[in-house]
Formats: sequence, C-alpha cells, structure tokens
Amino acid sequence: MIVYVIFLKSFYQYLIQDRTRLLMTICGLLFFITGFIYVAFSILPTGDEPHYLIISQTLLKYHSLDAMLDYKHGDYFSFYPVPIIPHLAHNTRGQLLPYHGIGGPILWLIPFFFFGRLGAVWFISLVSVLIVFNIYKFLLMMGIRERYAFLISLAYGIASPVYLYAHLTFVEPIGALVGIYVLRIIFQEELSVSDVVVSSTLLGILPWVHIRFALLEIPLFFFLLYTIYQQNRLKNLQHYLYFLIPITVLFLLFELYTYQIWGTLNPAVNEMNNNTAPFEKSPFSGIIGMFFDQQFGIFMNYPMFIFLFMGAILTVKKKFVEYNLLIIIVSIPYIIAFTTLRHWSGGWSPPARFFTVMLPMYAFYLGYALEQINNRTSVILFKATIWFGFIYNILSILPTQFGFNGEAAQNHTITFIQLFGHHLTDYFPSSFVPGQTGLFIVWICLFVGISVMLICSKYLKIR
Repeated sequence: MIVYVIFLKSFYQYLIQDRTRLLMTICGLLFFITGFIYVAFSILPTGDEPHYLIISQTLLKYHSLDAMLDYKHGDYFSFYPVPIIPHLAHNTRGQLLPYHGIGGPILWLIPFFFFGRLGAVWFISLVSVLIVFNIYKFLLMMGIRERYAFLISLAYGIASPVYLYAHLTFVEPIGALVGIYVLRIIFQEELSVSDVVVSSTLLGILPWVHIRFALLEIPLFFFLLYTIYQQNRLKNLQHYLYFLIPITVLFLLFELYTYQIWGTLNPAVNEMNNNTAPFEKSPFSGIIGMFFDQQFGIFMNYPMFIFLFMGAILTVKKKFVEYNLLIIIVSIPYIIAFTTLRHWSGGWSPPARFFTVMLPMYAFYLGYALEQINNRTSVILFKATIWFGFIYNILSILPTQFGFNGEAAQNHTITFIQLFGHHLTDYFPSSFVPGQTGLFIVWICLFVGISVMLICSKYLKIR
C-alpha cells in the first residue's frame, strides 16, 4: 500500500512538472476511458456512425466498396444488432455505393481490424488528443501565456464538442485536426521538410474524408504555399516540391477513384446523388441556429465560446491581420456551405457537428480574450462555462439519446433538468419550433451584453 501511494505521488509530481504532459494525460485518459465505457456497455453507434463502420467492415471482409453485401448479410450485427436502413446512392452505372466518404473508414481500418468498433472509436480518441495538443502548441506559438494556453486547451478537451465527439465515429474530428495542425504550421517561424510533407498529406486526405472539407483544404493550401514562399522565395525549390507532390498525388488518386467507382470526375457526386447539396435554403436561419439553437447551437451547449466573440473584437489590430484574414477566408465558404444545406444541423447528431471542424482554429480568440480582459469576473465566468460544458458532455454519455438530437423541439440531453417549475429547455430557443424569434433575440442580446460588459471592464480596469 505504501509503495502504491509513493508511486502515485511520484507519478503526480512527474505530470505537473510539464503542462503538455499533464494536458495530454488528462485528455488521453478521459477520451480513451469514455470510449471504452461507451463501447463496453453496448451503447449502439447512432446516426451516420454505423454506416461509416460498415464501410470499414465491407473493405475488410469483402475487399470491396459494395456495402450492400454487408447490409444484406447482416455482418453489421456485430456492432449494431438491429436492422438498419442502408446509406447508399447510385453511381452513373446504377450500382449502389456508400454515399459517405471512405477516408475515415480507411484511416481507422487497422485499429478496426484488431479491435472492431472499439478500435475505430479509439482512433478518433487519439485524433481528439492530438487536436488538444495542437491547440496548446498553437496558443503558445501565438504568444498566449502558458497558464492561459493550458486553461483554454483543457477547456477544449473537457468542455467543448472535442470531448463529445472523441468517443464517436464521426469524421469531423479528423477535419478539425487537419485544420488546427496546418494553421499551426502556417504561423510557424521556420518550416522543416517534415512540416511541409505532413501538411501536404493531411490536406490531400481531406476530400477523401468528406468533400465538404475541400472548402478548408483550398484556402489552407494557398496560405501555406504563401508561407513557404515568404520563407524561401525562389531559392529553395525543394520545399515547393515536397509540398506540391503529396497533395497533387492524393488529388489525382481521388479523381481516379471517383471516375472508376462513381463514373464521373465530379468529386461531390456521392453527396449530390444522395440529394445533398449546398444552397438549398437561406443561410441565415442556419447561422443563427449554429450559435443559439438549443439542440445544435454552440453558445447554448458550450457557453465558453462566448469568449470567441470577445476575442474576435479584441484582435481587430494590425498585428493580427494575417490570422484574422485567414480565419475569415477559411470560415465563410465552409459555414455558408453547411448552413445552406437542408439539414444544416447534421441531422440526427450531437450539437455543433459541422461547426466542430472550425472550432479549434478559433482557439486564439478565446485565449487572447481571457488573457487581455484578465479580471476576476472573466475568470469566474470562464470557469463556470467550463463546468457547464463538462457537465453537458457527461450527461451526453447517459441514456436515453446519448447526446444525439434531431431537428425537433427539445435538447434531449438536458430536457429533464427543471428551473422554476419549467424544463430548462423551455427557456432555450429552437430553430425547429415556430414563434421563437423573441426568444432568440433575448439570448442574442444576453450574450452580446455580457461580451460588451467584459470588454468594457478591461478598459475600465474593473476587477
């Protein structure tokens, strides 16, 4: 017993000596243990999850993309023991194929082979740990003090959708990791060959994972190419080759796959043949909903992101022009694309599914706001929002809906919580219930008012 106590004490001392090590340990244990519990207690994959897993299973068992074989034979009963409606679309030759991108199922194919569904879940858990790691390194590189960089990164790890999706088999965490990694490399003072090659490869796999992520790939590609030009001009042509070759090869392979399998060079054919395309509706309701809707809004479920709004205002300075410009150019096309879909929410899914891809790239706004305002009120508010987000994530693991929401009236995760004799969800706005305009205005004014108050407190030196 004494030896056990001494070991734990030594291990604790070892962790706290290095904040990176401590952060990775906390998030790693949290994500991997949650993933194990989620699978071990036979909580079924939901929404698009089982269909991504079916693609992996079909590749392994039939060495084919003909997922209908898996659906017909019921092979998926090993992880989803009830009949399921296939997610398939016709190619130009009339064959039925999975309309989900094959990138994710290929990336987690090896862990899925060894550990089944748990392997795929743990792959996403590892991706989520790397997201938090890159957020921390990016904040330090951008000049955020270590204390605040650690706090923001930990908040992302436990009180944001990063934790919510870390035990699920959706592909959004993969897009989020590529985004924050390449962003970090873009602002790095010196680029190594490995930085360039890894960035190019990661950007190249984005369309394979989901064609929607090509809207991130293109601007990030040009920003990184410009960074390489700034550091090398025309002197070191090898860096350009190291950058251009991997992404070009992956793009050509993707086009070859699309032509051979789907019978066209249109890279978005799988989505279009599933009758999913952008610009089907106005983006305004989706934009308001992605922030304030009770089922899917980021502010309502993870209020720590109120500091994103404050940071965006405080960083309107000349020295942050490049970062702000990059964020604007990367964000606007992507946000417009998914908010003009019929199901901008992601359909049957946890909150902020599509928006989660962008959130790690906004971490600097949160860090800068917290560091600059730096008073008791802002710290108390931030810690309170961390607790809210963390509790929400824990509740999302519990029955009956396990964090999933549909385009309906109430958030299933918190619908049982009551305040003043009413369900908490009665006070939150919903994009899918008529007559909610007034409630949306109230919450928008509340968040704007709190933000303005905290920003003013910085200049009035209010503690």
